[in-house]
Amino acid sequence: MSNKDDDKSSFQTAESHAATFHTAGSGEESPSGPSLVRILSGAKGPIVDSSTSAGVEAQAVTELAAYGLDRRPSRRERSASNASSRRAIGAATRGRDEEKTHTAPSEDGGDGSADTAVGEEALDDDEVPPGLKGWLDLLGTVMSNMLCYGMTQSFAVFQQYYAHHLLSEYSTSTISWIGAIQFCLCPLLGCISGPLFDAGYLKHLIIFGGTLYVLCLMMASISTQYYQLLLSHGFGVGIAMGSFFSPSVGTLSHHFSKSRYRTFAYGMQASGSAVAGIVFPSILNALLPRVGFPWTMRILGFIVAGFMIIIFFTLSTTVPPRKKIAVLSPAVFRNPAYSIYVMAACSASMAIYAPLNFSVTYATSRGVPLEKANYAPAISNGVSIVGRIVPLIIAQRLGPINVLTTFSCISGISQFMWTLARSTTGILIYDAFYGIASGGYGASLNPGAASFAPHTNQAGLYLGMCFFVTSFFWLVGTPISAALIDSNKGYLAASMFGGSVLLLAFSLFVVSRRIRVKQVGTKFV
Repeated sequence: MSNKDDDKSSFQTAESHAATFHTAGSGEESPSGPSLVRILSGAKGPIVDSSTSAGVEAQAVTELAAYGLDRRPSRRERSASNASSRRAIGAATRGRDEEKTHTAPSEDGGDGSADTAVGEEALDDDEVPPGLKGWLDLLGTVMSNMLCYGMTQSFAVFQQYYAHHLLSEYSTSTISWIGAIQFCLCPLLGCISGPLFDAGYLKHLIIFGGTLYVLCLMMASISTQYYQLLLSHGFGVGIAMGSFFSPSVGTLSHHFSKSRYRTFAYGMQASGSAVAGIVFPSILNALLPRVGFPWTMRILGFIVAGFMIIIFFTLSTTVPPRKKIAVLSPAVFRNPAYSIYVMAACSASMAIYAPLNFSVTYATSRGVPLEKANYAPAISNGVSIVGRIVPLIIAQRLGPINVLTTFSCISGISQFMWTLARSTTGILIYDAFYGIASGGYGASLNPGAASFAPHTNQAGLYLGMCFFVTSFFWLVGTPISAALIDSNKGYLAASMFGGSVLLLAFSLFVVSRRIRVKQVGTKFV
């Protein structure tokens, strides 16, 4: 009787160990694999077919007898066995949970439906501080944004100067193409510079972009005809911006992807354009009357050269480059949430900065003195620092897509009220308020797009594709607003157009957010 009980107990122990091994290793029982007893003991004998329960029993009993294990295990052995089983099952459970949460799409940018949530709460277990190198990189990205979107958002001063001096014979719509081309090429070339950055060509892109930027500003200083300014100040400067802007944004994911300061870093990067929107208009307004247009552009070129030197030495990466360069990879749009997100960004791109681009001309049309009107961009960009930093501090908990959705709605409603500001005080207050609203949108757009990337070394690709598609809408948006301003309806028509496309963008962001929430399993996206 005792021998039978011992045999039965030994078999149950062996079968339990074998089932635990198969479960822990693969997440499900593997009927054809070797038992735990054979692996631990190093058995090399023939394996009995274990596709049925009888086969499993025969295999276990054979191994127990062969190695002298056909005895009743002691209390200590049973305790150790149970502890080992619990650890194995716990590891398997954690593995399945991680697979559900972190499963990434294929290298070509597949579905991305199970990407990690953006919220910093998901980073608590493996947080990696950015260190000195990361904070220096953030400084470089801020300066890069100052030279890109900071300069384009200061174009209102150039628009006013060209309309009254160098290009006074051309319409507002025609002159606006110079700034529109800058707005277009800066994100458009992200489809090329982004993947090149992922492939390890960061420094090459900075050298190329910086050299071209300075050269084109110097060429603009000797330009007197429309086509010359279009080529140098429009195409040349735009290409230079596009060659290093997307890579500079992409470096943040290398240093802050596993940091609690990730969203804050993107907000600081976006604030660069706001800082430049204060500095550059002030510089232009001070230099143009004193030294004239040629030397103003040359001094601007020297400033850009100094910035680019600092950018070259501060921007850096931490992740090895990708071996495969994916330029214009349509595979990223397999994720429906990302596709709708880009569609929303396209709609918003047509008018989000219209009140800033035409702030000077609108103010002068309402009788504001030119000296005060020229500082409207500085006021808008100055207060937009609040809109670029504070909301993204909150977004560290709520997520950038949530913040982006909110501010796209606020911006749309604000544009409908653009022409209600008629006095000098009212116009400046409106410019300040809209600067906060558009600043919150601009700060959230990049981290929102980057959050769809399944891997850190694909952030440049996802940012680049978003920039590429939206760039065409940047191109046509400003001339459309300018044409509406030149029409009989004037700024009212531009206001209605801008408010409509921004509320359309808001609706699309809502849809994208709902899909993204289902993908990552959290509302903090």
